[in-house]
Amino acid sequence: MLTHRRVTTAGLIASLALTTACATGNRATADRPAGYRVERLVDGTALHTINGLALTPDGDFLTTGLASETLSRFDRETGTTSGLVGPREGRSDDLVVGPSGEIFWTDPLAGAVKGRAPDGRIRTVARDLPGVNSIAFDRSRRHLYVGQTFFADALWEIDPQGAAGPRLVARDLGSLNAFAFGPDGMIYGPLGKRGQVARIDPRTGAASTVATGFRQPVSVRFDSRDRLHALDGATGQLIRIDPATGAKNTVSTLPAAADNMVIGPRDHAYVSNMADSSITDVDLDSGAAKTLTSSPLAFPQDIDFDGNTLFVADSTALRTVNPATGEVGEIARRLSSELEFPSGISVTTRHIVLTSELIGTIQVIDRTTGHPVREVHGLTTPSDAVELPDGSLVVSEPSNGRILHVVGDKPRPLAENLGAPTGLALTRQGRMLATDTTGGRLLEIDLATGGVTEIAGGLGAPRAVAVRPDGSVVVLDAAGGRAISVDARGEQHVLADGLATGHLTVPYARSGGIAIGPDGTVYVAADRDNALDKIQKTDR
Repeated sequence: MLTHRRVTTAGLIASLALTTACATGNRATADRPAGYRVERLVDGTALHTINGLALTPDGDFLTTGLASETLSRFDRETGTTSGLVGPREGRSDDLVVGPSGEIFWTDPLAGAVKGRAPDGRIRTVARDLPGVNSIAFDRSRRHLYVGQTFFADALWEIDPQGAAGPRLVARDLGSLNAFAFGPDGMIYGPLGKRGQVARIDPRTGAASTVATGFRQPVSVRFDSRDRLHALDGATGQLIRIDPATGAKNTVSTLPAAADNMVIGPRDHAYVSNMADSSITDVDLDSGAAKTLTSSPLAFPQDIDFDGNTLFVADSTALRTVNPATGEVGEIARRLSSELEFPSGISVTTRHIVLTSELIGTIQVIDRTTGHPVREVHGLTTPSDAVELPDGSLVVSEPSNGRILHVVGDKPRPLAENLGAPTGLALTRQGRMLATDTTGGRLLEIDLATGGVTEIAGGLGAPRAVAVRPDGSVVVLDAAGGRAISVDARGEQHVLADGLATGHLTVPYARSGGIAIGPDGTVYVAADRDNALDKIQKTDR
């Protein structure tokens, strides 16, 4: 969720509506009200939700981020990060470096395989492969293969030049994830749906089981001595396998949500973890592990506040933050739980409501158990969701320009033609505040009639809205990096600018959140830095 919903004052919407005419014409002024300061509460790194991992010839790492839609280069000597391909072109789950130095990656949502030449030119190599995920060259480095794991289940050979169409190798393998070629020319890969590692003939597609008993195998690799290793993302175990017998030996155990690995020339495995935005160096002989980079927050797309604790939709984890100390806690993470890819969050006394733009779902989480008690599927890139007192949900669908009311699992349009509504905030009067991020507007939605009133305009790209204890509204202009106050008279003031928000801004602002504490402190998800900031009023 993009707002604190419960700290409101009676008559807020009525008083704002009375000033609609003057507020709509206002623009947020650059003169910041005296006595506000911005402080960092939680700091992070520049790498977001690392999924795929590859080594460059000079020993640097290339990383992908499916949720953050970015390909990056990480210099392990200096610890610096540089972006190679940004959103949305860089959306990817896995990547590989070709013999010419071209980087190839998979975009599961677009169903495309793309390439980036050393001079920076980007091209599409293959299309119409929904859910394409894993990718690898054979040992000759001439033949390129990809696996579908999300919306389809198949293995294909594709032409790296993009001239010939894909060749189907096999279907219904069991969700083939990051695979590698063995010394026998066979593909060895993890089958997520079956909890197995399999051997697959790349010519015929014939498959046989190598090892079983995995919870969520995600990556298979060979070291320089052709020893076979598999990574279980649910348990974090890095396991050596005897291909002849299927016997397994755990080399090292890492945090859950480990998503991929690459093995270097000295037989060190480098393991990515999407929930920690980390890369860990594991000596395959001793099992000793060393973290090369990590972040307390992986990619905080949204936040909410329950009066005591900040809750963070951290893209691949559900986390908490102590507003006084900045201490980060965790409720759930990908692979080891039922958590999907949370990008929006709202909190009630009983539930945490998570939206997933990536998956198109809503998960209602029981705050006591941490498990989902309800799920809604089949939505189109939902941005935010609020649970009403009767248990129904209000959901924003910015790509469709509408707000939905969901009773049970049946959505119906509540208000349409709204531009790109993202953030939602429920008031005690039973009305809804919504931000239109492409129109720069703050809207009021009547939940009974669906009637829409424009409260304010000229707000930049407002991704989020929150209500302060004094009745004023704070809007987060995510693309502009501004927190803007709108009072009951419609006057607008910039409380803070230069905020590290808005990593995802295409086709509209899709990341960065805001919440309000009971003392009026404004909290901001500084998603570009994987950080949280707080904006406080000073005595000056």
